[in-house]
Amino acid sequence: MCARILQQCEFLQGGRAKLAAFLGVSHAELEDWLAARSGPPRAAFERAMELILAEHDRRAAQEAAGVPKRRRTDRPAA
Repeated sequence: MCARILQQCEFLQGGRAKLAAFLGVSHAELEDWLAARSGPPRAAFERAMELILAEHDRRAAQEAAGVPKRRRTDRPAA
């Protein structure tokens, strides 16, 4: 479960290096957590959850403002 949350945070932050910096941990520690070889300490997990909750709040605010949801078909073809 922690690994999946951290993977979502990696996406939200724009990469592993940025997530490691955001969490204040080494790249090697983050690699272990993402691979589920070990779990993050509580402080790092709570910081990751703050990121998830902030994204949830951002999306809720967009929905309340009437901004339509983005669909995969809205993206330009590669």
